Amino acid sequence: MVESVFQTLLLLAYFDIALISIAIANFAVSASFLGRESRLSRTRMEKRKERLLGKLKELRETNQIASIKKEIREADKEQNRLSNNIFTLSWLGAVVIPSILFVWSFICAVVGMNSEAFWGSQNQEFGVGFLVCSTILIGGGFIDLLIVIRAIDSAAKKVPIPEIRVYFANHVRELKLKRKETVVVTVCVSNIGEDFAEDVQIFMMFPDTFKIGNGEYNLMQADFNKYPNCTQVEFRRDLIHIEVTYWKVIYVTAPDRKCTHEIPIIINERKTGETKHKLTIEVID
Repeated sequence: MVESVFQTLLLLAYFDIALISIAIANFAVSASFLGRESRLSRTRMEKRKERLLGKLKELRETNQIASIKKEIREADKEQNRLSNNIFTLSWLGAVVIPSILFVWSFICAVVGMNSEAFWGSQNQEFGVGFLVCSTILIGGGFIDLLIVIRAIDSAAKKVPIPEIRVYFANHVRELKLKRKETVVVTVCVSNIGEDFAEDVQIFMMFPDTFKIGNGEYNLMQADFNKYPNCTQVEFRRDLIHIEVTYWKVIYVTAPDRKCTHEIPIIINERKTGETKHKLTIEVID
């Protein structure tokens, strides 16, 4: 056999052994994300299904067949993506499949190196053939290994965090009050994210034209530079679990004139830091 072919087959055999070790080591990393990604994938699929059912209900009323088919295709595509991601991080996807390719590549390399003993020195093309097979197999295994590493990198970057949404009672974002009317305003703080919210502080800035009664919250003058002529209403919550809504009642007296105000809301949370929201209150006759 030509010496260069033999040396190449020997090098491929060494690579196969090294890459099998890397595949096994990769699973040690992917396994740490597998449980979390499985849980999050189930949650994401359930949420996607709920959104899809709501969207399909709206589209059926308008008889938009093309839009219905598009929504179903997108939902199937997202579900397949989540399922493939879990499979890639699993033992079968991360270790078994690439290792099988590397083992077969190693076998081809060994057989190719000993092709003269099997078929004689007159049939050197067998060695070249096994070299090609070994190269293709190791290439396929290496690509699969890169896919696993990419899935690990994606899982590491997509850290589950809480997502806070603020609204008034009945999921409205705009409230109408009559002039000089005293009402109990219910403010809802909902966690729609993928992790529970911790050490939550909510600050609402009401213009001084609104009178805020005492309640289970703190009242103080807002920062004049950022929110001039505003009363700050503050309340806290140590923990808001996923898909849980925390609500607080605020006693509000509307001003004696028609107006529309956007109420700035600042929320501080341990993982996400500061986020800003707005609700609207309109004073009518």
